[in-house]
Amino acid sequence: MTQYSAEEKGFHAIVKAVVDIDDSGNINKIWAENVAPNTIGAAGIANWLEIANKEHSVTVDAISGASISTSAFRQAAIKASEKSGLVINSVDATTGASNSSNNILPKPANYPLIKEKVSEFDIDYDSEYDIVVVGSGGAGLAAAATAAENGASVLVIEKQGIAGGTTNYSGGVIQAAGDKWQKEFTQYQTDTAENHEAEYLKAGENRLDKELVHDFTQNSAKNLEWLAQMGIKWVDVYGHTEIPYAKENFADRIHVYEGGGAAGNGIILTKCLLDYAISHGAKIIYNTAAIGLINKADSQEITGVIAEGQDRQLCYIKARRGVILATASIDQNVELAKDLSPQHYEDVKAHRCWSVQTDRGDGIVMGMAAGAAVTGFGGTIDFDARTGNGTNNRIPTIPSIFVNGNGLRFVNEDATYAYGFRAIFNQEKQLAKPTYQIFGQNAVGLATSPWNEESLASDLASGLVVKADSIAELAEKINVPAENLTKSIKTWNENAQLGKDIEYGRTMGVEPISAPYYAYQNTPGNLGAIGGLKINKNCNVLNIFNEPIIGLYAAGLNAGGWIGSYYPGSGTAVGGIIHQGRRAAKAILGID
Repeated sequence: MTQYSAEEKGFHAIVKAVVDIDDSGNINKIWAENVAPNTIGAAGIANWLEIANKEHSVTVDAISGASISTSAFRQAAIKASEKSGLVINSVDATTGASNSSNNILPKPANYPLIKEKVSEFDIDYDSEYDIVVVGSGGAGLAAAATAAENGASVLVIEKQGIAGGTTNYSGGVIQAAGDKWQKEFTQYQTDTAENHEAEYLKAGENRLDKELVHDFTQNSAKNLEWLAQMGIKWVDVYGHTEIPYAKENFADRIHVYEGGGAAGNGIILTKCLLDYAISHGAKIIYNTAAIGLINKADSQEITGVIAEGQDRQLCYIKARRGVILATASIDQNVELAKDLSPQHYEDVKAHRCWSVQTDRGDGIVMGMAAGAAVTGFGGTIDFDARTGNGTNNRIPTIPSIFVNGNGLRFVNEDATYAYGFRAIFNQEKQLAKPTYQIFGQNAVGLATSPWNEESLASDLASGLVVKADSIAELAEKINVPAENLTKSIKTWNENAQLGKDIEYGRTMGVEPISAPYYAYQNTPGNLGAIGGLKINKNCNVLNIFNEPIIGLYAAGLNAGGWIGSYYPGSGTAVGGIIHQGRRAAKAILGID
C-alpha cells in the first residue's frame, strides 16, 4: 500500500488529505491532517471521512453546513488519489452535483412543506422512539442529551450534514446568576437569579412571559453544573454593556468556557452535547428534513413526524411520548420575516443574516399548521460585526457618537448591541437615511478601538470610513446638515469635559471628540430573529386559546415570549436554548 497526499485552502487554513491506495489501485483509507480543531470545518470533515471511508471513495458530496472546508478537503482527496494514477470522475459537490447535500431541500418559498393534515391512521410508521427532536442546534441537542440520560429512546432529525446549527457560530457563552463561577471570577458575590430575572423582565419592556423568564433564570446555574459534568470548563465571567433603564439589576453574568467566547466557538459546546447524547443512546440522522407533523385521528394531538431524506423518500416516525421542535426562528425566511418581523426582514433581504441557511422557520410553520399560536416577533439579534460595539463591558465604546440622517445624536452608544441597533433601525426607517458613528483622531489606536492606524487606513481606502478636517466638511461627505452635526459634537464635547452624558446617560468612553473627524456607517450583522411558537413553562406548544397541543413541544429560538423587542445581551440565547431543551425533555418524561 502507498500513501498519497494533497492540500487545498480551507475556511480556516490549508487542509491536507492523505489517501492510502492498495496494490490493486483501490482506496484503502482516507484521513486528514492540519485541520483546525474545534471548528465547523473539522466537524464537517470528520463526517465526510466517515462516509468516504465507508464507501472507499473520494467523490462523496461535501457536507452541508461545512461545505467550504469539506469541499476543499474533498478536492484535496481527489488530487491525492489522482497522484496514484486513479482516474477520478467527479462533479464539484458545491456547484453541480445533482444529489448534492447542499441542494436536498425545497426552495425557501415552499412552505408549508406538507399542506395536508396527516393522520396516523392513514400511514404506516417506519420507526418509533419515545421522543423525536427536530433540529440539532443547542436546544435540540440539550433535549436529546437530557432525554437520553434519563433512559428515553431519542431520534434527532437534522437538515444539515453536521450537528450544531447556528449555535456552532456563537461564542457558546451562557448567562447565569448566583453560581460559584460568578463568585470566583467577578466582584458580584451576592447576585441572585431573582436579580437576573428582574433585569430580563425590564429589558423585555412588558412583552415577556414572566413564567418562562423565571424558570430560565432559576435554572441557569443548574444548567452550568450539568454542562460542567460533561466536561465543559468554565473559565471566565464578564458582563454586557448598558441597558439604560435596567442598570439597577446589572451584574457580570456571561459565562465563558475554555476555548469559548468568540464566534465559531459554539461548536465546542454542541460537540460536547452531541457526544454526550450519543453516548447515552440517542440517534441522529443528517441531511434529512422534517416536513410535517402527524396527528392522532381527527384531534390536534401530535404523534409523529414526516421526514424527507436525500433520496426524496418520505419516512414516517412515531413519537410515543412527544415531538420537540428546535429548528430556530425564521432567520433565513424572507417571506415570513416580511410578515412577522420588520427589523429582521431588512437584514435577511440584504443577506446580512449569518444563521445557517437551513434556519427557515420550519418548526414554526409546522407548529402553525398544527394550530399553534406564535408570539414574541419583532426583534432580532443585531450587532456591528466590523466594530463589535456594545458587545462586552470590558471593551467600552470609544469616544464617539451615533448620529442619524439629520446629523443628530439619538441613543446611548455604549448600550448593549441589539438595543443600539433597534434605535439605529428606527432612525433609518423614519428618515430613510443611514446612521453613522462619528469619532475623532483621539479614538484611533485606543486599546478598545476597532481602529488602529493600519486598519483605519484600509477602511479609508475602501470607503468604509470617511475623513474630514472639519465638522462642516464631514457633514458634506455624509450628507447631513452641518449645523446639526456641529451642535451634536459640540454638545457631546461640552458634557464630556464635565465627565458626564446628560443626554443619554452613557457612562463609558465619555471623552471629547477631536479633529480630524471620521464617520463610519453603522451596518448590522445578524445572528437570527426573535419570536416563535407560543409555549408554557413546560415548553408545551399552545394554540390560540392558550391550550397545550398534546404531544407537541418547542424549545429555544423556535419558541417565543422569553426575549423581548431586542436581544438583551450575549449569553441569553445559548443559555435559554440549553434550558428549554432540557425543560422540554424533562416535561415529556415527567421529571423536574
